[in-house]
Amino acid sequence: MTITGVGGEPADQGPLKVTRLAVNQAEEAGAAVFDPVAATSFSSVKVDAGEELPVFVTLTIPDVQMSSGSGLSIDSLGVTYEMLGVPRHQQVPMGFRLLVYSANGYIPR
Repeated sequence: MTITGVGGEPADQGPLKVTRLAVNQAEEAGAAVFDPVAATSFSSVKVDAGEELPVFVTLTIPDVQMSSGSGLSIDSLGVTYEMLGVPRHQQVPMGFRLLVYSANGYIPR
């Protein structure tokens, strides 16, 4: 499988914008640990069966107005990939939930 994009379409994460993607390949299945020193900028990468690809995503939140007491959350990212030459897209769980809460109706930059 070749992973061709992470972050997907803007609808995948609402107002959150992906500003940086960095990756490093795990050397064996189950050993996916992100190493910022060895990381490189994301580009299309082949991932074999049983392999994992640690990805470091930097998100920004634009200055948006929301209803008081509301917020936004994200717990997965869209991933675009090709399998046997066929393009595909799916949401992949991040393993945690990011929640931004705005008591006064604004999400600051």
